[in-house]
Order: sequence, then C-alpha cells, then structure tokens
Amino acid sequence: MQNYGQLPQMPTMPGAQKLLHGHISAGDKVNGASFGDTVSQMLNKANNIMGEPEKLSIEAVKTGNVDIHEVMIALGKSGVAFKLITAMTQKVVGAFDKLSSMQV
Repeated sequence: MQNYGQLPQMPTMPGAQKLLHGHISAGDKVNGASFGDTVSQMLNKANNIMGEPEKLSIEAVKTGNVDIHEVMIALGKSGVAFKLITAMTQKVVGAFDKLSSMQV
C-alpha cells in the first residue's frame, strides 16, 4: 500500500537571509544540489506521478488486482502535479518576460 496522504517534501533553501538581502549567487546550493538540479528532480517526480494513473488503469483491466479507489487517487495526484508544472512554467515565463523588458 502506498502513502497516498503524503506529499513529496519540498526542498529547503539554506541561507534565506542572503535571499532577503539579494546576495544569492549561481553557486548557492539547495540541499547539496543546484537550483536547476532541484527543479529538474521536481519535474521528473511530477512526470512520474502523472504516468501512474495510466499504469494502474492498465493493470486494473489486465489483472483486476487494482482497486478503483487507487486509480482515482492517482488521477487526483496527477491533476495536482499537472497544476504544479503549469504554475512553474508560468512563473518561469513571467520571470523571463520581466528580465527581457529590463533596461540596461
């Protein structure tokens, strides 16, 4: 049985005081990984979560060993993961737009 009630743990940001004062550099790490690596890991987890309902549905049809409730819970988690990816994409595009509109 999987832990359906638990969400993946969000990474903590060390040196939050640096962030408040605008002293974050490209070399700063989050839990030992770079920001890009952390985002990549989160997107990979979300992608895996989004593929789970299809796997469970196929297994339910083929073997009948999967409860319909598990499939519905996986669909709900998949919806949340999709919303997360969409929100992250919108934030990145918004940040790019702000950076590109800045005058040098």
